[in-house]
Amino acid sequence: MSIEFAAILPHPPIIVPSVGGKRTKMVSRTVRALEAVSKKLKSLEKDIDTIVVITPHGAVSSATVPVYTGPVFEGDFSYFGAPRPLYQFKGDPDLGIALVKECEQRGIPASRHPETVLDHGVLVPLAYPYAAGVRRPILPIAVAIWPLAKLYEFGLALRDTCKQKERRIAFIASADMSHRLTQDAPSGYDPAGKEFDEKLVQLVRDNNIEGILGFPQDLAEQAGQDALWSIAVLLGLVDGEGLKNEVLSYEGPFGVGYMVASYERQ
Repeated sequence: MSIEFAAILPHPPIIVPSVGGKRTKMVSRTVRALEAVSKKLKSLEKDIDTIVVITPHGAVSSATVPVYTGPVFEGDFSYFGAPRPLYQFKGDPDLGIALVKECEQRGIPASRHPETVLDHGVLVPLAYPYAAGVRRPILPIAVAIWPLAKLYEFGLALRDTCKQKERRIAFIASADMSHRLTQDAPSGYDPAGKEFDEKLVQLVRDNNIEGILGFPQDLAEQAGQDALWSIAVLLGLVDGEGLKNEVLSYEGPFGVGYMVASYERQ
C-alpha cells in the first residue's frame, strides 16, 4: 500500500522549543502529541520512502497547486528569533513531477515549483520528527485556495500517483485551526472561532468526510482558519485506505487552535 501513515499537525513556530522556549509548557498537550507522532514516524521510517507535506503557506495559489520538485530543501527559524543551524532535507522530484503529470491528465491544475527554502508551514510539522531522527526525503506542496471537493480530488490524484510510482509515503496536513479564539488572538476575537474548532475536531474524530468537505464556508471565514484546505487533500489520500483515525490533542492557549490527529494502519 502507498499510504503508511498520515497526520494533521499544527504549524505555529512557538511550539518549536528553539523558538518558544519556556512558553512551550503552555502547549504541553500539543507537544506530547507531536512527540507521539514523531515516535510513530521513526518506527515506520524503514517502510516510508517519502514524507509528503502540504502547507497553507509558502507559494499558495488560487490558480494551481504548487508542487515543490527540487532535489534538496532547507530552512530555519531565524526569522522567529531562533539560532541556526539549518534544517536540510532531500527532495523527491521524481514523485513530484509524476504528480503534476497525473493532475494534468485529470484536468487538475498543478505546477512544478522551484522553491527550495521552506516556510514555517512545512518546517514546524517536520521539526519534531526531525528531532526524533527521521530523515526521509520530503515532497512539499502548497495548497490552492479552491473548493474543498476539488482539493479532495487532488488528494485522490496524489494517492494514485504514489501507487503508480510504488512510493510508500507518510502524509502531513499542516493545519492551524481558528486564529480568533481569544481577545488577544492574532486575528482578533470572534465567537465563531470556538464554534469552528469544536465542529471540525468532532468531524475529524468521527472521520466524517462529507461533513468536512461540506463545512459551512461562512463559519470557516469568520473563524479565520487555515486548516480545511490541507485536510481536504488528506481526505482524498486516505479515503478507502482503511486507516484508523484518532484526535490526539486539541488546545488553543495563544488564541489559535492546534489539533493533532493521526491516521494509522492496523
